[in-house]
Amino acid sequence: MHVTDLSEEQDECHPNHITKAIIDSTVDRGLREIEEDPKRSLRKLTDMARLFNKGRFLDEVLGMVQDLLRNDDSPYYTTIENTMRHVTRQNIKGFGINFGYCGLTFGGKRIREIEPTVNFRIPWSLNIRIDTRSRDSMTVDEVENCIIQGQPLGIYVYIIRISGSCSCLQRLCEVMSRYEDCAFMILVPDCLLSAADLKAIKKCTNTMFLFPSDTQSALKNTEVMRSQKSLYGIYAFYGNDDAAEWCSGRKTASLLRYSPAFALLVSDDTANQRCCRRVARYCRSERIHPEYPIVLFDAIGDSMMVYRTVSEDRDGIYLEILENGDIKTATEIFTDFRHTVSLKQIFEMAIPKTDSPKTSSS
Repeated sequence: MHVTDLSEEQDECHPNHITKAIIDSTVDRGLREIEEDPKRSLRKLTDMARLFNKGRFLDEVLGMVQDLLRNDDSPYYTTIENTMRHVTRQNIKGFGINFGYCGLTFGGKRIREIEPTVNFRIPWSLNIRIDTRSRDSMTVDEVENCIIQGQPLGIYVYIIRISGSCSCLQRLCEVMSRYEDCAFMILVPDCLLSAADLKAIKKCTNTMFLFPSDTQSALKNTEVMRSQKSLYGIYAFYGNDDAAEWCSGRKTASLLRYSPAFALLVSDDTANQRCCRRVARYCRSERIHPEYPIVLFDAIGDSMMVYRTVSEDRDGIYLEILENGDIKTATEIFTDFRHTVSLKQIFEMAIPKTDSPKTSSS
C-alpha cells in the first residue's frame, strides 16, 4: 500500500484541540474527585461526559452507564475503582478521550459528512493483523500508512493483532506515540514482555494492550502492567465449539484472575455467523446486566453495532486487513489488496455502497 499525500487534507480535519483540552481538564478534575468519593463523583463525571459528547453511540453508552451507576452494588464500581488504582491518570485520559471524543464523536461526525459524497462505506475503526513469523506479513510501516490515510476519513481507532513474537512491539509503540489523537488497542501474542517492551509501552498513553487468556504469559504480563500502571485488558478467541460455554458465563468468570477492566472476545476464523451473533448478544447482555466487574465486547458484532450508530447506514460493517494483505469483512474474504494505492481503493472494492454518492467539493 503506497503512501499518498494527505498533509493538506489532514490539516483541515483534525479534532479541535481546544475542545480536547477542555475535555482533558474536566476529566482530570473528575478523576481526582473519584479518588476521594468514587460513587458520587462517577455519577457526576458521567453526567458531564454526556454534556460534552455529541456522538450518538457514546451517548447511548453513557446513558446506560448512568442507569447502572444508580445501583450502589453495580460491579462497574469495582471495575472503575480497580482501574483508578492500577492505571495512571494520563493513560486513562489519553486512551479514553481519544476513543470517545476523537474516535466516536469527531470521527463519527467526519464519517457521516464524507460517506454521502463517496461510493464506499467507512469503518469507524480499522483492524490490522501482523505476523512476525512471516516475511509477507503486513509491516509496521504499512500500519502507519493506514493511520495516515485513515485520519482524514474519520478513522481514529486502530485495533492491531500481533501473532508470533513481540519483536515489532517497540517499533509499533514509537508509531502510536506520534499519533496523539488516535486510540489504539494492541492484541499482544503469547510472549513475556521484556524490560524494553514495558518501557516503550509506558510511553503509549493513548493505547490499551490486551493479552491472550489461558496462556502462560498472561498472568505475568498483567502483573507487571499493573505494577507500572499501564492500561491493559484481556482477549480470548471463541469458535463454534465453545460459544455456549462463553454465553453461560463460565469462561467470563475465568478472566477474573487477570483483574482486567476490559475483555475482547474474538471469533476464530472458523466460527460461523450464527455463533458470532450469539456471542455478540451475550456480550451486550452482560454489559447491560453485569455479573462480573469486566466490560465485555465482541470484536465483530460490537464493531458492526458501533458503525450502525455512528453512520447513516442501517447495515453494520466490519473490515480487517489480514497478515497477508487479504481483506476480511463480516461475511467474506477478498484476496490480496496489499498493493492498492490507498485505503479508499480498498474500501471501494471491499465495502462499496449501492447508492450513488452526492456531489461534493471537498
